[in-house]
Amino acid sequence: MSESTNAWPRFEVFVLGRNALQYKHSSSLHAADARHALLLARDIYFRRQEGVSLWVAPSDSLDENGEPPSAGESATESQQYEVFLQLKPGLDHLHVASLLAASASQALQRAERAFGEFPPGAVWALPSAALSCSEPDEREMLFEPMAGKTYRLPTFFQLPEAVNHM
Repeated sequence: MSESTNAWPRFEVFVLGRNALQYKHSSSLHAADARHALLLARDIYFRRQEGVSLWVAPSDSLDENGEPPSAGESATESQQYEVFLQLKPGLDHLHVASLLAASASQALQRAERAFGEFPPGAVWALPSAALSCSEPDEREMLFEPMAGKTYRLPTFFQLPEAVNHM
């Protein structure tokens, strides 16, 4: 099945949990733009009020270790990159550093020097300029509506007596 040319772009979602110290990669989603991605991520990942802040970034802005350098990596001026690290296969990528680099491949090299060798895909570099973040002054609008809604687990509902004996 081929992907349609008019499909929405894919965004990566990073969540700062209520008691967490660093952002972690939650998943990816398709959205029309970054603002739409923030709203969709809020609806998906904040139903149970488990987080306090969101980052979203286009998937094509993310570079991984073990991949060839992205096209157009001839930047000479340094910019800030966010570095995410997956400590073991199967675990989430965690935000571990912000650093200045001239390109994504240079950011990945610096991260590997700082954190050691990891398998391909375990270290991500993302330009900070590509991130769209939930703003502190929008906190009430983005996250407070979830406080008024009870998230109901299946155990919340009472079953008829006849069903309990099945």
